[in-house]
Amino acid sequence: MKYGFENNKFYLELTSSSRPHGNMREEHELRAKEIAENYKDIWISFSAGIDSQSIFLSFRNLGVDTKCAFLYLHGYNDQELTNVRFLENKYNFKAHIVDIDVLAIQKEIEQESIDTDTPGTVNLLHKRFLSQLPDSCTFIQENHNPLVFVGSSPDKLWWYQGYYLPQIARSRAFDSLNRSGNYLFWDDSAEFHLSMLEDDVFKGSLYSAQYIDGNGLKRHNNLVDPYDRWDTYIKPIIYGKYWKDDLVYFPKFAGAVENVPYLTGNPEARKHAVIIPYFELIDFLKNTDSRTQRFYENVNYYKLDNRRKPNV
Repeated sequence: MKYGFENNKFYLELTSSSRPHGNMREEHELRAKEIAENYKDIWISFSAGIDSQSIFLSFRNLGVDTKCAFLYLHGYNDQELTNVRFLENKYNFKAHIVDIDVLAIQKEIEQESIDTDTPGTVNLLHKRFLSQLPDSCTFIQENHNPLVFVGSSPDKLWWYQGYYLPQIARSRAFDSLNRSGNYLFWDDSAEFHLSMLEDDVFKGSLYSAQYIDGNGLKRHNNLVDPYDRWDTYIKPIIYGKYWKDDLVYFPKFAGAVENVPYLTGNPEARKHAVIIPYFELIDFLKNTDSRTQRFYENVNYYKLDNRRKPNV
Protein backbone atom coordinates (compact mmCIF):
# COMPACT_ATOMS: atom_id res chain seq x y z
CA MET A 1 0.00 0.00 0.00
CA LYS A 2 1.46 3.33 -1.04
CA TYR A 3 0.41 6.62 0.52
CA GLY A 4 1.33 10.27 0.67
CA PHE A 5 0.07 13.85 0.62
CA GLU A 6 -0.80 16.00 -2.36
CA ASN A 7 -1.70 19.65 -1.74
CA ASN A 8 -1.97 18.77 1.97
CA LYS A 9 -4.49 16.05 1.21
CA PHE A 10 -3.78 12.47 2.20
CA TYR A 11 -4.07 9.74 -0.42
CA LEU A 12 -3.77 5.97 -0.77
CA GLU A 13 -2.67 4.09 -3.87
CA LEU A 14 -4.22 0.65 -4.12
CA THR A 15 -3.36 -1.98 -6.71
CA SER A 16 -5.89 -4.49 -7.94
CA SER A 17 -5.26 -8.23 -7.96
CA SER A 18 -3.15 -10.02 -10.53
CA ARG A 19 -5.11 -13.30 -10.36
CA PRO A 20 -8.33 -14.70 -8.92
CA HIS A 21 -8.02 -14.88 -5.14
CA GLY A 22 -8.33 -17.97 -2.97
CA ASN A 23 -9.75 -18.37 0.49
CA MET A 24 -7.85 -17.08 3.50
CA ARG A 25 -5.86 -20.26 4.11
CA GLU A 26 -4.94 -20.57 0.45
CA GLU A 27 -3.73 -16.97 0.45
CA HIS A 28 -1.63 -17.72 3.54
CA GLU A 29 0.10 -20.54 1.69
CA LEU A 30 0.67 -18.42 -1.41
CA ARG A 31 1.98 -15.52 0.67
CA ALA A 32 4.45 -17.78 2.48
CA LYS A 33 5.68 -19.20 -0.84
CA GLU A 34 6.10 -15.72 -2.32
CA ILE A 35 8.09 -14.47 0.68
CA ALA A 36 10.25 -17.60 0.89
CA GLU A 37 11.20 -17.25 -2.77
CA ASN A 38 12.17 -13.60 -2.47
CA TYR A 39 13.52 -13.00 1.04
CA LYS A 40 16.02 -14.53 3.43
CA ASP A 41 16.38 -14.78 7.22
CA ILE A 42 12.65 -14.56 7.91
CA TRP A 43 11.53 -13.53 11.41
CA ILE A 44 7.88 -13.61 12.50
CA SER A 45 6.42 -11.30 15.11
CA PHE A 46 5.00 -14.10 17.25
CA SER A 47 2.34 -13.10 19.78
CA ALA A 48 0.96 -16.66 20.19
CA GLY A 49 -2.32 -15.49 18.70
CA ILE A 50 -3.99 -17.21 15.78
CA ASP A 51 -2.53 -14.75 13.25
CA SER A 52 1.06 -15.52 14.16
CA GLN A 53 0.37 -19.24 14.50
CA SER A 54 -1.13 -19.39 11.01
CA ILE A 55 1.83 -17.50 9.52
CA PHE A 56 4.32 -19.79 11.27
CA LEU A 57 2.52 -22.93 10.09
CA SER A 58 2.23 -21.61 6.52
CA PHE A 59 6.03 -21.51 6.29
CA ARG A 60 6.50 -24.77 8.14
CA ASN A 61 4.12 -26.58 5.78
CA LEU A 62 6.39 -25.45 2.94
CA GLY A 63 9.45 -26.74 4.76
CA VAL A 64 10.78 -23.19 5.23
CA ASP A 65 12.67 -22.41 8.42
CA THR A 66 11.71 -19.19 10.18
CA LYS A 67 12.54 -17.56 13.49
CA CYS A 68 9.94 -16.19 15.91
CA ALA A 69 10.26 -13.16 18.18
CA PHE A 70 7.96 -12.33 21.09
CA LEU A 71 7.65 -8.82 22.52
CA TYR A 72 7.62 -9.32 26.30
CA LEU A 73 6.53 -6.49 28.58
CA HIS A 74 7.21 -7.89 32.01
CA GLY A 75 4.13 -7.81 34.21
CA TYR A 76 1.79 -6.82 31.39
CA ASN A 77 1.64 -9.76 28.97
CA ASP A 78 2.81 -12.66 31.12
CA GLN A 79 -0.16 -14.79 30.05
CA GLU A 80 0.83 -14.39 26.41
CA LEU A 81 4.37 -15.51 27.29
CA THR A 82 2.87 -18.61 28.91
CA ASN A 83 1.00 -19.23 25.66
CA VAL A 84 4.23 -18.87 23.67
CA ARG A 85 5.88 -21.48 25.90
CA PHE A 86 2.96 -23.84 25.31
CA LEU A 87 3.26 -23.41 21.54
CA GLU A 88 7.03 -23.91 21.64
CA ASN A 89 6.34 -27.40 22.96
CA LYS A 90 3.46 -28.05 20.58
CA TYR A 91 5.26 -26.94 17.42
CA ASN A 92 8.82 -27.80 18.55
CA PHE A 93 10.55 -24.43 18.13
CA LYS A 94 12.20 -21.83 20.35
CA ALA A 95 11.05 -18.22 20.34
CA HIS A 96 13.41 -15.29 20.77
CA ILE A 97 12.15 -13.15 23.67
CA VAL A 98 12.63 -9.38 23.42
CA ASP A 99 12.14 -8.02 26.95
CA ILE A 100 11.35 -4.29 27.05
CA ASP A 101 10.77 -2.23 30.20
CA VAL A 102 7.78 -0.35 28.87
CA LEU A 103 7.63 2.15 31.74
CA ALA A 104 11.31 3.03 31.50
CA ILE A 105 10.86 4.25 27.92
CA GLN A 106 7.57 6.09 28.43
CA LYS A 107 8.97 9.65 28.28
CA GLU A 108 11.15 8.76 25.33
CA ILE A 109 8.24 7.32 23.37
CA GLU A 110 5.87 10.14 24.26
CA GLN A 111 8.39 12.72 23.05
CA GLU A 112 9.04 10.78 19.85
CA SER A 113 5.29 10.59 19.32
CA ILE A 114 5.21 14.40 19.24
CA ASP A 115 8.38 14.79 17.18
CA THR A 116 7.34 12.31 14.49
CA ASP A 117 3.58 12.95 14.47
CA THR A 118 2.87 9.38 15.57
CA PRO A 119 0.06 9.64 18.14
CA GLY A 120 -0.45 5.87 18.20
CA THR A 121 2.46 5.29 20.58
CA VAL A 122 2.13 1.50 20.41
CA ASN A 123 3.64 1.74 16.92
CA LEU A 124 6.77 3.30 18.42
CA LEU A 125 6.95 0.46 20.92
CA HIS A 126 6.96 -2.00 18.00
CA LYS A 127 9.74 0.06 16.42
CA ARG A 128 11.86 -0.65 19.50
CA PHE A 129 10.91 -4.31 19.27
CA LEU A 130 12.17 -4.48 15.69
CA SER A 131 15.35 -2.58 16.60
CA GLN A 132 16.31 -5.49 18.88
CA LEU A 133 16.26 -8.01 16.02
CA PRO A 134 19.02 -8.58 13.43
CA ASP A 135 19.32 -5.52 11.22
CA SER A 136 19.33 -7.53 8.01
CA CYS A 137 16.45 -9.90 8.79
CA THR A 138 13.10 -9.92 7.01
CA PHE A 139 10.52 -9.07 9.66
CA ILE A 140 6.88 -10.11 9.26
CA GLN A 141 3.97 -8.69 11.22
CA GLU A 142 0.52 -10.23 11.25
CA ASN A 143 -2.69 -8.91 9.76
CA HIS A 144 -4.28 -5.60 10.64
CA ASN A 145 -8.02 -5.22 11.04
CA PRO A 146 -9.98 -4.95 7.79
CA LEU A 147 -12.01 -2.03 9.06
CA VAL A 148 -15.46 -1.66 7.51
CA PHE A 149 -17.99 0.77 8.96
CA VAL A 150 -21.64 -0.17 8.82
CA GLY A 151 -24.31 2.45 8.23
CA SER A 152 -28.07 2.37 8.54
CA SER A 153 -28.70 0.07 5.57
CA PRO A 154 -26.85 -2.77 3.79
CA ASP A 155 -25.71 -0.48 0.97
CA LYS A 156 -23.99 1.85 3.45
CA LEU A 157 -20.75 -0.03 4.07
CA TRP A 158 -17.36 1.71 3.91
CA TRP A 159 -13.82 0.36 4.06
CA TYR A 160 -11.65 2.74 6.07
CA GLN A 161 -7.93 3.53 6.14
CA GLY A 162 -5.96 6.52 7.34
CA TYR A 163 -2.58 8.11 7.90
CA TYR A 164 -2.64 7.46 11.66
CA LEU A 165 -4.04 3.94 11.64
CA PRO A 166 -1.68 1.08 12.55
CA GLN A 167 -0.44 -0.18 9.20
CA ILE A 168 0.62 3.21 7.88
CA ALA A 169 1.76 4.61 11.24
CA ARG A 170 3.83 1.49 11.91
CA SER A 171 5.34 1.65 8.44
CA ARG A 172 6.53 5.17 9.17
CA ALA A 173 7.97 4.06 12.51
CA PHE A 174 9.79 1.10 10.97
CA ASP A 175 11.15 3.19 8.09
CA SER A 176 12.83 5.54 10.56
CA LEU A 177 15.13 2.70 11.70
CA ASN A 178 16.93 2.73 8.32
CA ARG A 179 17.49 -1.01 8.51
CA SER A 180 19.25 -2.97 5.81
CA GLY A 181 16.56 -5.67 6.04
CA ASN A 182 12.94 -5.63 5.00
CA TYR A 183 9.71 -5.59 6.96
CA LEU A 184 6.52 -7.01 5.49
CA PHE A 185 2.88 -6.88 6.50
CA TRP A 186 1.43 -10.31 5.92
CA ASP A 187 -1.85 -9.16 4.37
CA ASP A 188 -0.42 -6.52 2.05
CA SER A 189 -1.88 -7.67 -1.26
CA ALA A 190 -5.18 -7.28 -3.09
CA GLU A 191 -5.68 -11.05 -3.14
CA PHE A 192 -5.20 -11.33 0.60
CA HIS A 193 -7.57 -8.43 1.30
CA LEU A 194 -10.19 -10.06 -0.89
CA SER A 195 -9.83 -13.37 0.94
CA MET A 196 -10.95 -11.55 4.09
CA LEU A 197 -13.38 -8.97 2.74
CA GLU A 198 -15.25 -11.42 0.50
CA ASP A 199 -15.43 -14.28 2.94
CA ASP A 200 -19.02 -15.24 3.74
CA VAL A 201 -18.34 -15.01 7.48
CA PHE A 202 -17.02 -11.47 7.12
CA LYS A 203 -19.92 -10.39 4.94
CA GLY A 204 -22.37 -11.97 7.36
CA SER A 205 -20.81 -10.02 10.21
CA LEU A 206 -21.43 -6.77 8.37
CA TYR A 207 -25.11 -7.48 7.85
CA SER A 208 -25.45 -8.48 11.51
CA ALA A 209 -23.27 -5.68 12.89
CA GLN A 210 -26.24 -3.96 14.52
CA TYR A 211 -26.43 -6.90 16.93
CA ILE A 212 -22.74 -6.81 17.86
CA ASP A 213 -22.50 -3.02 18.06
CA GLY A 214 -25.79 -2.46 19.85
CA ASN A 215 -26.13 -5.44 22.16
CA GLY A 216 -23.93 -4.11 24.94
CA LEU A 217 -21.21 -6.70 24.36
CA LYS A 218 -17.97 -5.73 26.06
CA ARG A 219 -14.26 -6.35 25.70
CA HIS A 220 -11.95 -5.35 28.55
CA ASN A 221 -14.93 -3.60 30.21
CA ASN A 222 -15.49 -1.37 27.17
CA LEU A 223 -18.30 -1.64 24.66
CA VAL A 224 -17.27 -3.38 21.45
CA ASP A 225 -17.11 -0.86 18.61
CA PRO A 226 -16.31 -1.19 14.89
CA TYR A 227 -12.56 -1.27 15.58
CA ASP A 228 -12.95 -4.35 17.77
CA ARG A 229 -15.50 -6.30 15.75
CA TRP A 230 -12.99 -8.19 13.58
CA ASP A 231 -10.43 -9.01 16.25
CA THR A 232 -12.90 -10.06 18.92
CA TYR A 233 -15.60 -11.97 17.03
CA ILE A 234 -15.08 -12.36 13.30
CA LYS A 235 -11.45 -13.44 13.03
CA PRO A 236 -11.57 -16.55 15.25
CA ILE A 237 -14.58 -17.87 13.36
CA ILE A 238 -12.89 -17.44 9.98
CA TYR A 239 -9.73 -19.11 11.24
CA GLY A 240 -11.80 -21.92 12.73
CA LYS A 241 -13.52 -22.32 9.35
CA TYR A 242 -10.26 -22.91 7.45
CA TRP A 243 -7.72 -24.14 10.04
CA LYS A 244 -10.08 -26.11 12.28
CA ASP A 245 -8.00 -27.60 15.13
CA ASP A 246 -4.61 -26.92 13.53
CA LEU A 247 -4.40 -23.79 15.70
CA VAL A 248 -4.73 -23.16 19.43
CA TYR A 249 -7.49 -20.61 20.04
CA PHE A 250 -6.33 -18.91 23.23
CA PRO A 251 -8.91 -16.51 24.71
CA LYS A 252 -8.26 -12.84 24.10
CA PHE A 253 -6.61 -11.26 27.14
CA ALA A 254 -6.24 -7.65 28.22
CA GLY A 255 -2.53 -7.82 27.48
CA ALA A 256 0.34 -5.43 27.02
CA VAL A 257 -1.34 -2.58 25.18
CA GLU A 258 -4.58 -2.60 27.15
CA ASN A 259 -2.77 -2.56 30.49
CA VAL A 260 -0.27 0.22 29.74
CA PRO A 261 -2.20 3.53 29.85
CA TYR A 262 0.13 5.56 27.68
CA LEU A 263 -0.05 2.99 24.87
CA THR A 264 -3.84 3.04 24.58
CA GLY A 265 -5.85 5.42 22.47
CA ASN A 266 -4.99 7.41 19.38
CA PRO A 267 -6.72 10.81 19.38
CA GLU A 268 -5.75 11.49 15.77
CA ALA A 269 -6.89 8.12 14.36
CA ARG A 270 -9.83 9.67 12.52
CA LYS A 271 -7.84 12.40 10.75
CA HIS A 272 -6.52 12.13 7.19
CA ALA A 273 -8.83 9.24 6.41
CA VAL A 274 -10.01 7.61 3.21
CA ILE A 275 -13.29 5.72 2.96
CA ILE A 276 -14.27 3.63 -0.04
CA PRO A 277 -17.68 2.00 -0.44
CA TYR A 278 -17.24 -1.67 0.40
CA PHE A 279 -18.67 -3.11 -2.81
CA GLU A 280 -16.84 -0.53 -4.91
CA LEU A 281 -13.56 -1.54 -3.29
CA ILE A 282 -14.19 -5.22 -3.92
CA ASP A 283 -15.06 -4.57 -7.58
CA PHE A 284 -11.82 -2.63 -7.99
CA LEU A 285 -9.60 -5.18 -6.25
CA LYS A 286 -11.09 -8.06 -8.30
CA ASN A 287 -9.85 -6.56 -11.58
CA THR A 288 -7.06 -9.03 -12.35
CA ASP A 289 -4.94 -6.51 -14.23
CA SER A 290 -2.78 -5.10 -11.41
CA ARG A 291 -4.08 -1.60 -12.04
CA THR A 292 -3.25 1.17 -9.57
CA GLN A 293 -5.74 3.80 -8.46
CA ARG A 294 -5.31 6.74 -6.12
CA PHE A 295 -7.98 7.46 -3.49
CA TYR A 296 -7.97 10.82 -1.72
CA GLU A 297 -8.85 11.83 1.81
CA ASN A 298 -12.61 12.27 1.87
CA VAL A 299 -13.78 12.26 5.50
CA ASN A 300 -14.21 15.41 7.53
CA TYR A 301 -12.62 14.71 10.92
CA TYR A 302 -15.32 16.63 12.71
CA LYS A 303 -18.12 14.66 11.04
CA LEU A 304 -17.51 11.43 12.91
CA ASP A 305 -19.92 10.54 15.68
CA ASN A 306 -19.09 8.91 19.00
CA ARG A 307 -19.42 5.42 17.53
CA ARG A 308 -16.68 6.39 15.05
CA LYS A 309 -18.83 5.96 11.97
CA PRO A 310 -18.23 8.24 8.98
CA ASN A 311 -21.07 10.73 8.60
CA VAL A 312 -21.47 10.47 4.85
